[in-house]
Amino acid sequence: MKSMIRGAALGLAVVLGAQAAQAQGLSLGLGGGVVMPTGTYGDLMSTGWNATAVAQFKPAASPLGLQVDASYSRFGLQNDVDGNNRVISGTANAVFSFPSASPVRPYLLGGVGIYDQKITVGDASGSETKFGFNAGAGFNFSLGSAKLFADARFHTIMNGSVDSETLEEANAYMIPITLGLRF
Repeated sequence: MKSMIRGAALGLAVVLGAQAAQAQGLSLGLGGGVVMPTGTYGDLMSTGWNATAVAQFKPAASPLGLQVDASYSRFGLQNDVDGNNRVISGTANAVFSFPSASPVRPYLLGGVGIYDQKITVGDASGSETKFGFNAGAGFNFSLGSAKLFADARFHTIMNGSVDSETLEEANAYMIPITLGLRF
């Protein structure tokens, strides 16, 4: 009986804590979607998928906020090469939400990040961590206390690719399109 009461008290504390955090402008979210490599990166990688966790702080009275993301993206390799490329990234972004009386609220975001890439071909693999930046736009759709979000961003990973013709380092570009839920 005591453990049931403790469990109920802990559950209530978590719910009340989440409501208090949301009232102060903190939201957490999970999402996923498709990610398209472009430029020289697209010459080497095929379209992939991503999973993202987000934490956003935006005071209710302000259109400006801060969002921190952690993402995992995975690509196949072009030209029937047996292997894959995974990118684990962490970004910090400024967010501007446009004022709107409707349940649909557009926003812009952009910031900087760290991108760890690991390419595996057969039994061989190698990884590097690079600096990058991103910018994009999206929409929040109100669903009661939760929000559905959809956004697209353009990520640049500095010297994160190789030009397939010259074999020199080149920037890697990718565009993830993500759908998710904030709560």
